[in-house]
Amino acid sequence: MIVTGDALHTVEATAELIRAHGGHFVLPVKENHRALFDARNALPWRTVPHAHTSIDIGHGRIATHTIQVLPAPARLPFPHVSQIRLIERYVTTRDGTPISTIAQLGVTSAGPDLVTPADLARVARLVRVRWGIEVVHWIRDTLFSEDDSRVRIRSGPCVLASLRNLAISALRLAGRTDIAEATRWACRYMTRPFTILGLIS
Repeated sequence: MIVTGDALHTVEATAELIRAHGGHFVLPVKENHRALFDARNALPWRTVPHAHTSIDIGHGRIATHTIQVLPAPARLPFPHVSQIRLIERYVTTRDGTPISTIAQLGVTSAGPDLVTPADLARVARLVRVRWGIEVVHWIRDTLFSEDDSRVRIRSGPCVLASLRNLAISALRLAGRTDIAEATRWACRYMTRPFTILGLIS
């Protein structure tokens, strides 16, 4: 089993627990784990060849994902790390105009014997799935101020999270990709949310 999570779970206790149960982890490294981030960021990534590259074309965009892998250096401030990776995502329009660039450092306990170059695409997909989950959390926090909510008891937080997810999903099913603008559009007339949900014609 390979366990992935967001940067909040990149802690020694989580790594120890996963390995104690025979699993392996693929975890991102961000500035909240400063010593580990600095150790990863200081490595000579510019000289490391791409071990895997994939290209996705859709929605009028071209997304190029690359992954670079290095063996874990000695005296790393994190347990059970066998390899470290750098995944980069470059998104452009079809004519080559840059839209966004994302880079993510990470660690994994799976060694080269378990994660071969042929497996790197699978590891990259795991991280991309994680990014997709983080995007939803980012929308819920920045657009609906989820982190500022004072509802913290019983089933209240779960109910509100479900309603936020319903709003985001309904807008996407209606063909709206800019959730912030779509939310403003839906709020201008009280009947629009009901129309999106198919409750009125």
